[in-house]
Amino acid sequence: MLAIDSTRKMSFNRTISNGDLAIVYARHDNMKPVTVSEGSVLQNRFGVFKHSDWIGKSFGSKVFSNKGGFVYLLAPTPELWTLVLSHRTQILYIADISFVVMYLEIVPGFVVLESGTGSGSLTTSLARAVAPTGHVYTFDFHEQRSGSARDDFEKIGISSLVTAGVRDIQGEGFPEEFAGLADAVFWICLNLG
Repeated sequence: MLAIDSTRKMSFNRTISNGDLAIVYARHDNMKPVTVSEGSVLQNRFGVFKHSDWIGKSFGSKVFSNKGGFVYLLAPTPELWTLVLSHRTQILYIADISFVVMYLEIVPGFVVLESGTGSGSLTTSLARAVAPTGHVYTFDFHEQRSGSARDDFEKIGISSLVTAGVRDIQGEGFPEEFAGLADAVFWICLNLG
């Protein structure tokens, strides 16, 4: 039996702190993830934005630059993360992700197995769907890609809900320890031959 820690939850503070990841929203087609760092600045066509001015503000705040321009500081929700993440692979977008979550009837407390972590777009939404007491075990055959996704999960505050592993699921299947324990499985199987 897999141990599930019922105290785990998505990490989400309403107030921005040093080291937090914020989605800087300038326009609907101009967003970027920024790690808030005391002493750093963000420069764009709207001016210079001091990170120190962001610390202590609530997510959703409108902040102004030295030139009077402004941006919004948004929380890294799965929907926004899907729009700004680094594309290491092709990704699923929110319309398809919503279908997957609903079709598999994923609810809080589920244990979900995912084959093909890729860029982590689906994984972030799966983590929110199983929170606060469930867990997502995601596997990718590519070690560097899995490591990069693991780093992203830490940055956006879902690492307590996601375990990213390296494994060729198509060739080896899921680890034996998961036999009979998964509530849902998402498996992308490509025939590249």
